[in-house]
Amino acid sequence: MSEKQKTFRQEYRDATPSWYRGELHLGFTLTVTFGTLYYCWSQIDNATRWEWLLIIPMFLFGNYIEWAAHRYILHRPIKGLRMVYQRHVHSHHRFFTHEDLSFQDQKDWRALLFPPFAPVMFILSAVPVGLLIGTLWSNNAGYITVIVMAGYYLMYEGLHTLSHIEDSQFLDNLPLVNTVRRMHVSHHHPALMQQRNFNLTFPICDALFGTSDLDRGFWGTLFSGAGDKHMREEDRERFNTYK
Repeated sequence: MSEKQKTFRQEYRDATPSWYRGELHLGFTLTVTFGTLYYCWSQIDNATRWEWLLIIPMFLFGNYIEWAAHRYILHRPIKGLRMVYQRHVHSHHRFFTHEDLSFQDQKDWRALLFPPFAPVMFILSAVPVGLLIGTLWSNNAGYITVIVMAGYYLMYEGLHTLSHIEDSQFLDNLPLVNTVRRMHVSHHHPALMQQRNFNLTFPICDALFGTSDLDRGFWGTLFSGAGDKHMREEDRERFNTYK
């Protein structure tokens, strides 16, 4: 870890309010997401196979939203959303760099997890989509839509957290998860974070839209694993020479 990162981490920790508890932060996120999942699940009544198949397009839609929001909102200072950009680029990416993505204790979860309002806003943004699909198709389809989106947010927080656990041989050998972890390390490199690896779950859109740091096809990108053998040469050069 560089001295610059060490200094920022200490300043960030010192600025963390004394009342902050990472356990409560995480607990709120889990309560909102699991509460939504439980409520919507309890409303489903004899869903058909076709209604359940809605999970697939909604999952892909969630992957696109994740990719697009990360690329065009979290990494660009947009008027009205500058606070989100500041927190992500000037806090999260300075607290965690490719040199050290690890976190120590619950106080560091303030820099790791999305703010408590994020799961609320994400689920609320899924409600109009669910209402529209529920009106055009069925109530079951509407509830399944919200279930997928709430579940996707939960998966995002889970995989993102796994990406910040260092020195885990088990995770580095777990298919798909090891891909996510390696690509996230690369994304946190200052020279690459504005152009590469915007999927924090499975790099489907990164592969489709050419923002992956890998020079591979779709399936090769998804199952690239923990190694960087197929990293684009220009990205490898920037990764190794950036100071």
